[in-house]
Amino acid sequence: MQALDRTRSVLPVAFAATEKRAHEYVGHGATNLFAALNVATGEVLGKCEPNRNGANFLAFLKKTVKPHAGKEIHIVLDNLSTHPPDVKAWLGRTLTCTSISPPWALPG
Repeated sequence: MQALDRTRSVLPVAFAATEKRAHEYVGHGATNLFAALNVATGEVLGKCEPNRNGANFLAFLKKTVKPHAGKEIHIVLDNLSTHPPDVKAWLGRTLTCTSISPPWALPG
């Protein structure tokens, strides 16, 4: 997730024309958002980290699933590089039911 700011103000709406924005932007750094959705309650859990490494991701996973110990949990992952062998091993040991995408992220 990048913190961006436009180089120019939004151009006002004119007759028969929509609002326009400049395509140039200034970057103000980046952060990594780990997020989880509890579909039963609609609660969203999130944590911003400066790095997207396996240790940060695993810590977030452990904190997220802890209140739901013994329940069926489904996890959908993207294809980022935060899924090293220790994360895959933890997923295989911890979850009652694991739904992981893409298939290469499956434990074992």
